[in-house]
Amino acid sequence: MKFTPRARWAALALSLSLLATGCAAGSNANGENGTSAAATAQNADGSVTVDTAFGQVSIPSDPQRVVALEGGAVPAVEAGLTPLATAGDTFDDSFGNVADYDAVENLPKILTPDGWDYEQLVELKPDLMIGFVRGGDDASQELSSEKKAEFEKLNAIAPTVLIRTNGSAGTRDASVAMAEILGSGEQAQAQKKAYEDKVAQVKSDYAQQLSQNTFAAVDAYEDVTVYSKISWIGKVLDDLGAPAAEVVKNEEAENGVFLSFEQLSKIDDATVVFYPQYTDGASDALDTLEGQATWTSLPAVKDKHAFGLTHFFPDNYGAALRVVEQIEESLKSL
Repeated sequence: MKFTPRARWAALALSLSLLATGCAAGSNANGENGTSAAATAQNADGSVTVDTAFGQVSIPSDPQRVVALEGGAVPAVEAGLTPLATAGDTFDDSFGNVADYDAVENLPKILTPDGWDYEQLVELKPDLMIGFVRGGDDASQELSSEKKAEFEKLNAIAPTVLIRTNGSAGTRDASVAMAEILGSGEQAQAQKKAYEDKVAQVKSDYAQQLSQNTFAAVDAYEDVTVYSKISWIGKVLDDLGAPAAEVVKNEEAENGVFLSFEQLSKIDDATVVFYPQYTDGASDALDTLEGQATWTSLPAVKDKHAFGLTHFFPDNYGAALRVVEQIEESLKSL
């Protein structure tokens, strides 16, 4: 099986988020939710001071040469900026409007398997770098000394804003915080409200289907991941009040539960299953799962209640809205 960059990134992002916890030097300046960041002072030189995960940072009031660190590409593009480079974590279904991907599709990628390409970052001469930093699920824990050292190396190259996100579900609000810094906060807040309104409407219109079914969101790479309610897709299902499969129902510390293909029967109680799908209809996950007898024997699969979703890893509210719209379509068929 040849896995596309999207599948490889999803596996990497999950492993990063599972390893993000750790108490050491560093502090959370963002408060309980770990995602707020706002301009706090206009400086005499025209710069603006903002709160970040590592304290206050002074940034240009009108940045032009922006590098999008992890999670930063969507807020940058939606603010009308074309980044100099990205972390390589952005795909067409990262955006609520998939056409926005054109702005970043061919940009350099500055995150390698070994970490940030600091030499390339120096050559790019950015005036701002922005993204989120993973802090695990516990906002009371300090960020690790490794995370702080990484920030200091980035900030020595250019003013760096890192917004803390606790659990992958928190990336949506981190994206709003970045948008506010980049000047498109009103648009981001409007997307958040549109998402919340859509969730409320679907919960009302499909209350029976939601209450009478059990849901699992799965991905397949080297093994199977069943996503929890603190994950990207799991948070959307939790917002909808969709009952989770027993194997992941009480998981609140990790983004997902890992199963071998032989253990897929552990989601037998799921009457509806979702899996990631590309915007062109292809799915690495489904290609992998369809070769497994334990997949084809699942009740949800037999009943044709297994549905592919684009925007499966929404780290902003525009993408999360697309997910709810697709879930609504699947509920119509139950």
